[in-house]
Amino acid sequence: MAELFYNPAIEKTEGALSKHGLITRQKTFKDGRGRVIAYGKQEGYYITNPRNFKRHPMVGKELEYHNLWREICTRTKNELADQELRAKWELRFNAQLPYTKGTQPDPQAPIDKTTGAQKRYVQLYAFTRAMIYQAHLAEQNN
Repeated sequence: MAELFYNPAIEKTEGALSKHGLITRQKTFKDGRGRVIAYGKQEGYYITNPRNFKRHPMVGKELEYHNLWREICTRTKNELADQELRAKWELRFNAQLPYTKGTQPDPQAPIDKTTGAQKRYVQLYAFTRAMIYQAHLAEQNN
């Protein structure tokens, strides 16, 4: 991914510059009420050498991990669709929000390699998926 430097007079840019093949974006994270709680960094990247999955399909460990991740994403979607389970996940999520005073990281959250501290999430779906994945890893280790 490219590192871009922008003029401070331009707040943000989004979309693809098809003439040059550059894609730019900035993620906006919102809470359950629709309030913006965080902005991701401005990103820009070129799509070069996309993989042809018909010529080079996934095999072995890569396919195994892909199938596991698909299963975890499906489970996350199903748990967030169930109102009772969603309420439990929202309680855990709100208790670890990074920009809320008095919150702490979730005890099950993975360690961020760059900071050495436990990760904190700003998206409910990403938080739920990560916690389900961490639970799966804990089961595998036992």
